[in-house]
Amino acid sequence: MKIGIIGLPQSGKTTLFNAVSGQKEAVGDYSRAIHKAVIKVPDKRLYDLAELVNPDKITHAEIEFLDAAGFSGKGKEQKGDLEISPELRLMDALAMVIDSFSPTANPERDIQLLRDEMILADMAAIENNVDKIERSIKLTGRQERAMELDVLKRCQAILNAERLISELALNDEESKAVRGYAFLTQKPQIAVFNISEDKLPQSTAIESGYSKFVQEGVREIAVVCGKIEMELSQLPEEEREDFLKDLGIERPAMERFIRQSYHLLGLISFFTIGPPEARAWTIRKGFTAPKAAGAVHTDFERGFIRAEVASYEDYMVHKNLQSLKSAAKLHIEGKDYIVHDGDVILFRFNI
Repeated sequence: MKIGIIGLPQSGKTTLFNAVSGQKEAVGDYSRAIHKAVIKVPDKRLYDLAELVNPDKITHAEIEFLDAAGFSGKGKEQKGDLEISPELRLMDALAMVIDSFSPTANPERDIQLLRDEMILADMAAIENNVDKIERSIKLTGRQERAMELDVLKRCQAILNAERLISELALNDEESKAVRGYAFLTQKPQIAVFNISEDKLPQSTAIESGYSKFVQEGVREIAVVCGKIEMELSQLPEEEREDFLKDLGIERPAMERFIRQSYHLLGLISFFTIGPPEARAWTIRKGFTAPKAAGAVHTDFERGFIRAEVASYEDYMVHKNLQSLKSAAKLHIEGKDYIVHDGDVILFRFNI
């Protein structure tokens, strides 16, 4: 999973990046610097399962974060080409950091400004290509890109109406035709409202107040104090729990932010465990057992025979395969089995 972090100047964008990555990049300098990091996804279930088998190695799922150069904040008044990092278009989702801490904070305005600039960036990409494709079809008479042109024009129309491409109901074939454009307004979003430390006790109420910004399948919201989360990420592990207790916080907000990212993108985790390695794997919700096996190794999918499956919860009760079998909690599943979040799977295959 790849998440691009965007925001207006001084919104706390790089602070959030430092919080999720544990890095110490300069904040508040108005730079156009781009930062990248790959982090291990925190998952207590993986540690619990590892304790049962004492593996040589524990391997977490990973997320790549990109702290993209700040948007201008000019919205529709932006003149000339927007300096959008090409890498930002390669992200699976966007985390929009919104200033909710400064005396002049106006979250609704800032979301609209970011939205406007993403719309302008996508419109520019479409305009450049519509003309080229139309000329090519006219000169050659070849219709191979006719569907692509039709979809681009529909995207152009919805952007002209100041709406997002993600609101278009494209079928699989249509989506494939324009996948290479990697439109910003087609990417799922998490609006991250960056609050001040003194507002932490009201974070639940603040989140309820921002619920109007949620769009099912398009945008989710999170409320964090980026400054506190950054300080927390840079503490030694043994000091973090005391720091949280002092603030009256049960778990770091970053953990919830990561869970929301999974939900937004329709992702789940399953586990494989054994003496050599305990590992978390990320797949799309709805994957069958053979497709999940393919995430481990392509040979597993090609030669899939069956999957021996138990839930994380049952593993915590019965502790080992023999006890799971005795309690009828180890299920033998075939090619049609849909993998669930938290499944612990042993794949049987033959090639």
